[in-house]
Amino acid sequence: MKDTPKPRQIEIFRLLMTSGVPLDINLLKEKLQKSERTIRYDIQDLKRICQEYGIEIGYLTKKGYFIPAAQKPECSALLVQWDSGGKSSFVDGEEEKRFTSLFFYLFVQKGYVTAEKLAEVYLASKSTLTRGLGRLEEYFGNSFTLEIRKAQGYRLKGDELTLRKKAVELLAARFQGSYTADDWFLLLPEELKSKISIQNIRDISRSIRQVNGKYNIWISNTAYLNLMSYCIARHVRLPVLESTGEKPEEQEAYASELLRELSAEEKTRETARELSWLQEVLRDYEISTEGYRVKDEILKRIMRRIMSYLENGEERESFELQSLRRDLEEHLKNYLTMSGSDRQEEENAYVLQEIQEYYYSYFQLAEKLAEIIEDEIGQKLGVMEICYLAVYLYKNGIQAESERKNVMVVCATGKGLSHFLTLRIKHVFPMLNVVGQVSPYQLLKASDLKGVDFAISTIPLENSVVPVVKISGVLLAEDIQRIQDFLKYGKLVDDIPMKQKNEASFQAKPDITVSAQLSQKNSGENLAEAAGTMSNLILALLEYVAKLPPQIRISRDAMLGLVIHMSMAVKRWLSGEVTEDPTGEFNQEYYRVKKEYPDVFLIMEKFFEMAENTLQVRIPISERTAFFLYIIEEE
Repeated sequence: MKDTPKPRQIEIFRLLMTSGVPLDINLLKEKLQKSERTIRYDIQDLKRICQEYGIEIGYLTKKGYFIPAAQKPECSALLVQWDSGGKSSFVDGEEEKRFTSLFFYLFVQKGYVTAEKLAEVYLASKSTLTRGLGRLEEYFGNSFTLEIRKAQGYRLKGDELTLRKKAVELLAARFQGSYTADDWFLLLPEELKSKISIQNIRDISRSIRQVNGKYNIWISNTAYLNLMSYCIARHVRLPVLESTGEKPEEQEAYASELLRELSAEEKTRETARELSWLQEVLRDYEISTEGYRVKDEILKRIMRRIMSYLENGEERESFELQSLRRDLEEHLKNYLTMSGSDRQEEENAYVLQEIQEYYYSYFQLAEKLAEIIEDEIGQKLGVMEICYLAVYLYKNGIQAESERKNVMVVCATGKGLSHFLTLRIKHVFPMLNVVGQVSPYQLLKASDLKGVDFAISTIPLENSVVPVVKISGVLLAEDIQRIQDFLKYGKLVDDIPMKQKNEASFQAKPDITVSAQLSQKNSGENLAEAAGTMSNLILALLEYVAKLPPQIRISRDAMLGLVIHMSMAVKRWLSGEVTEDPTGEFNQEYYRVKKEYPDVFLIMEKFFEMAENTLQVRIPISERTAFFLYIIEEE
């Protein structure tokens, strides 16, 4: 019989499953209020249990723990199974969870609840529940009282807005790091799930976004989660309250319209009391709903300097300047409004790393624009704001047709893997126009090479009439760098110092997503579609192999074996014929690779995740290990 995790381990599993980014140990410590040692023991035990269910918990250096996206549907079903597998005892849970559960259970009750009823719900004795209830007020800082009537039982009593704010505090802490209604619903305490549906949460989220869009309100992620949590707390409390029925006066437009939107979804009427509470919440969570206070002359001056810098610089042909101007102007209007009220967007380590690593050339230009803005407003822009500028630059970037260079691809025969190489070059370097694929003999015999700017060859060439860039047969990371150096410096240089990490790859899309180009799992009825799927998967494999560290050199035979292996493996994955290794030898090898070759491990894990998303399958550890054995080729 498979094991079931302990309540705290289930909570860790829930956090990992609903998070869109890896969670580091410090965040888990903070959320669970446990020592690092305890959290690590829990994670190791949880890993063991998850393996029994075919689910892996991965770890990224300097990022944290995660569950692969492809496995999250299985995780969702498993979490429901664990949650419904039996109610946890009140005495078995953590103190914070016990008191939070009691608070939310009482929070949604219309009337009094007896100790006997609570003991039945939480599988505890009446005396145990009574002792817990006796400490409830103190645990939450005496912000409310627990009214007790001997014959009727217990009921929360206190200022309604204070009770809601306490619920917001607890909910927002659970929601941190999650971004969708489905995740928020999964993270809800069990006591609330019977009072609100996923669709209710989607409607609330849509109402907030709709009103924010109408009034052009920009709020931080933290403020959004606080407001979302308040609206959820309000929704589950409405049936508990007696409506006064008084209509609100026309007051602040944003709060009034948001309340009308929420009331429409809930089929209730907005009241003056609800409006005043919502307005206080907006003030408490620093959600400014006032109009822009940006001085037009400052914004115009900033935009003039930015556009002048772009129009007169080397990048003038690299952007759609009109659309870029519109985007930057609208964005800066929001930013200046927030900065004027001392509110800044909080940093997101995951986003920062992605932009600085994969879009560094745009980030560098954004830093130049940031200097202009800083000079005008007299304050320094945060790194997150610079990332936003980089995103707008990337969005509006173009590749001038006049800069496209004609390239001839040369390999031993002009056939075979040269087709894969050509596809890879087109993907990595969209500014290059591959005019043909030839053998060395064909290149020497070619009568007209005037239109060819240079050749990319997998073998050494002598006496060529056009410049030649020598690369390997599969376009590895060092090959990409060599081509980028040639494009940048106009001559072959074996060792040009690089100012940025893997600069050559910034022209390429870093994370290959075949699923955007392909249909879901094909049935085999359409052979052309199946062939296209297979070709794109092989191309993606080569893309990821190209990102491996330069010290990992893959022989031609190993590369061919890797491609053939994957071609055969796809059928097994789709048919479900794969099984885990009963001896555990593959598991040992898999974790050895993870420890001794972390860079290889992380890159290929991204490929496996992409393949799983594309084919809607799960690739077991034994299959993954086989790929690593081709790549590492140890003596």
